[in-house]
Amino acid sequence: MPVITFDEAEAYLASLINYEQSPAQTAMGRYLHLDRMREALARVGSPQMAFRCLHIAGTKGKGSTAAMAGAMLRAAGRRVGLYTSPHLITVRERLQIDGEPIAEAELAALVEEIRPILEGMRGSAVGAPTFFETYTLLALRWFARRHVEIAVLETGMGGRLDATNVVQPLATALTTIALDHTAELGESLSAIAGEKAGIIKPGVPVVSAPQAPEAAEVIARIAAEKGCPLYRVGQEITIQPLHPVEQIFSVHGRLGSYLDLSCPLLGAHQQLNAAVAIGLLECVTETGEPITAEAMRAGLAGVRWPGRLQVLQERPLLILDGAHDPASIEALLAALARHFPARRRRYILGFSREKDWPRMLRQLAPSAAEFIVTAVDMPRAVPPAVLAEEAAALGVPVRSAPDVAGAVQLALVGAEADDLLCVTGSLYVVGDALRSVKSEKAGISDHPLKEVASEGKRAQLLIRQ
Repeated sequence: MPVITFDEAEAYLASLINYEQSPAQTAMGRYLHLDRMREALARVGSPQMAFRCLHIAGTKGKGSTAAMAGAMLRAAGRRVGLYTSPHLITVRERLQIDGEPIAEAELAALVEEIRPILEGMRGSAVGAPTFFETYTLLALRWFARRHVEIAVLETGMGGRLDATNVVQPLATALTTIALDHTAELGESLSAIAGEKAGIIKPGVPVVSAPQAPEAAEVIARIAAEKGCPLYRVGQEITIQPLHPVEQIFSVHGRLGSYLDLSCPLLGAHQQLNAAVAIGLLECVTETGEPITAEAMRAGLAGVRWPGRLQVLQERPLLILDGAHDPASIEALLAALARHFPARRRRYILGFSREKDWPRMLRQLAPSAAEFIVTAVDMPRAVPPAVLAEEAAALGVPVRSAPDVAGAVQLALVGAEADDLLCVTGSLYVVGDALRSVKSEKAGISDHPLKEVASEGKRAQLLIRQ
């Protein structure tokens, strides 16, 4: 048993430099590099060499794509590690094996084990690892210790300098690239694509979602320079929708056709993510370990990924979606129009300062019967009073609440049975909302992964009504 408790381990990790919680800083670029991560891994025995992996970067959909790839690999009988960020309710969600988050005691034991190594690096030339670097180190060490066969790794923010970019993957994927984290990654799509495409390794196959021309050009150039096969959704991989509303579709890949697929995650954009995930699994098949169409179909049908068009309640309809940039808001609006066209919409909103939140408000305003604005408890959050002023200027009725739980309750009180209440603007806002709703239900576990598959099936029934 570990000497430290899970709460003590979590507090220690929270004390590390954390760019997820703090506003962007001009010094960030100088602090981010891979030397520190390589040094930390060397000190714990290079665990990243003990298993194979798939590596995913992008602006939109990389977490969903990772979850889909992991679910399909599990259905094929593989022992699968999944590393994603951020979390919604507990940090344990970031590290999963075979769909189960790491246990509290196991995480505490890992932290206790590596803490002397982290502290020993404080005086070194590279310095001590950050919050995200440390979690990446924990994930890789845990996967190696638990004999994972293949890990699916999602980058944090960029790609080239991301802490996960220390692995030698079987294949890489680039999901949709959009303008986000411009202070760190660049002001143009081509600059951001260059950073994201930094995960491309010489000779390693690359699967890409459909991209804007300037991003597609960068990806194609870097893949060619590094001698990498490039497989693009919309070209080498195609999607055939089979229903105007329900998530039933076929994917035609390079190695075969995968027919009559069903996905519990709502939105046409999830079909694109599924096609990228299937492209990655075809690359696994080409290494000599085939992933069958049956495994892909079964894994995709059971995928769980909370906080993305997640239906929590039916009357009124309460949906959580972690859209956090204009491109994601556009996808959210398209999905709501497709699946729930006749509902009056009330948006519960919170944003981070560095995002283009005024634009997101403008995108949401035409379909909004009301905004309920709020904030999470972290320095990056836009104050509700600022949001309320901007929302009122758009002519949308607006109310505010100091925290997300209060905002959800404010929305529920007085809502009509056929209303659609949508919590969005940030995964942190969605996490607070999920925590507040789940805490009121008896028998709910402390992480959101268990209920999502059944919620997805319920959502499919709702859109047929």
